[in-house]
Amino acid sequence: MNKTTRMLLACGFAALLFVAAMRPSRAFLDKTRFVTDLGVAFFAFHHWVWAPYHSGDFNLTKPHHVKAMVKGGVALLFAYNRVKAADHLAHVSKSPLLHHLAGAIDKMQNGFHDLGLKLKAGKMDGKMLSGVNASVTALGEAASHSGMTIKDHSVPIPGI
Repeated sequence: MNKTTRMLLACGFAALLFVAAMRPSRAFLDKTRFVTDLGVAFFAFHHWVWAPYHSGDFNLTKPHHVKAMVKGGVALLFAYNRVKAADHLAHVSKSPLLHHLAGAIDKMQNGFHDLGLKLKAGKMDGKMLSGVNASVTALGEAASHSGMTIKDHSVPIPGI
């Protein structure tokens, strides 16, 4: 990835955070916003935390482990923000499906928060990371038990 692409991604994330802060508090298009928030949170977690952890990028013997941990920390902060927004939507929505998923979202939100605190301290806890991934899986199972199957789709981003 070149510098221009990185800068565009950083500006895109900043714009998403700004737009998210300016959203109305009522649950307008609640299911759409819920899915979008969880989708970008999962992408950030999977791409910059889960995959680098499995490839060993957070290992202290790797040459760029600090860079990987900083990226992971920012991704966790972003994912926590989006999961928190999805949790809020689940609680204020009139949708019974979102109310049913609210408990799983609460667990995921706590997992992201605790993992972020560990990463901030400069340590990556494999058990805690696996627990967060398990909470993501549990959310998918809860959704499918409620009649909504979550499918992972790879979507190409033009220009990247």
